[in-house]
Amino acid sequence: MRKTRRFLLGLDRSGERLATGAQMVHVVSRTAGQEILFGDQEKEVFHKILFKQLKFSGLRVIAWCFMGNHFHLLLEVPEKATALAALGEEGVLARLSVLSDEFSTQLLLREIDDCRKAGNAVGLRRIAEKVAARLFDLSMFMKELKLKMTLAYNFKHGRHGTLWEGRFKSMLVQGGDALRAVAAYIDLNPVRAGLVKEPEAYRWCSYAAALGGMRLARSGLISAISFEKKIPWKVAAERYRKFMYGIGQEVKGGKTPDGVVKSKGGFTQREIEAVLEAGGKLTLAQALRCRIRYFTDGVVLGSQAFVDDFFARQRESFGERRQSGGRRMKAAHWGDLRVLRDLKDDVVVAGDG
Repeated sequence: MRKTRRFLLGLDRSGERLATGAQMVHVVSRTAGQEILFGDQEKEVFHKILFKQLKFSGLRVIAWCFMGNHFHLLLEVPEKATALAALGEEGVLARLSVLSDEFSTQLLLREIDDCRKAGNAVGLRRIAEKVAARLFDLSMFMKELKLKMTLAYNFKHGRHGTLWEGRFKSMLVQGGDALRAVAAYIDLNPVRAGLVKEPEAYRWCSYAAALGGMRLARSGLISAISFEKKIPWKVAAERYRKFMYGIGQEVKGGKTPDGVVKSKGGFTQREIEAVLEAGGKLTLAQALRCRIRYFTDGVVLGSQAFVDDFFARQRESFGERRQSGGRRMKAAHWGDLRVLRDLKDDVVVAGDG
């Protein structure tokens, strides 16, 4: 398990990250037994815990969705050494103020205050090192996020034991087309599950939050739709919506408050499933309305060059017969996107993901 986790995060044998710069990572975690435990109140609690933990850890969220038995996060993880150097010791210690309502943090803040009063630089450095180990780190972020949600849920429901099914799944995602596709896949989760007909109707996803005016959500989706060049939210919102819905969306005609809308031919979920059963390929827009195992089990998603680069850095983890990293994806027209893990069966299935 340790080797697998190191591999997924792109680390070498010593635990140092092989790639430089920020990384985009899609993570998924499910409840134990995939039992549906989270209603609106639980999702609200998780929302508060998540964004407090993001602010503390230094990670940035691009897209998210909270479901009844699992959650998706698309995260930007900074390069730890560079980010810590920019903060400095005082900046690291200042991060604790975000968690000042927690008892364990209050004790730590008192210890810091005592060290300052006593002029104990060694003690301050020791505390700063412990706090730094928790920052800009995906594994630590997920560990603390899931633990805090477990404690909150168990306390409210008089429950004991683990809340989550094993460790989280993670996949490295390239910017540009891959990032946009994964963000849309996440926001379409409640549509695939049949909970809503449109993603904006589901309160607990990043698209609905962005349309509601949440700055952080808008900033993330702007990055997803235009990774290299920042654009205004109005432009990004239009592009993202068109991408999510695609040209295959079915539009039913009739009278609306704005006048009469003409019918537009398109594909229903049933028709999409029929295409899959017949062995036909879907467009990317159609595929995003199904569950795509590549987006959770593919390990790395991006261009051929991006996946090959990851493969080269992790060459020791593969057999001698494998000569390249990027693998073509089945069941839909994926364009130039490639995946590291070549899945054999049921790569695209109907329903929740």
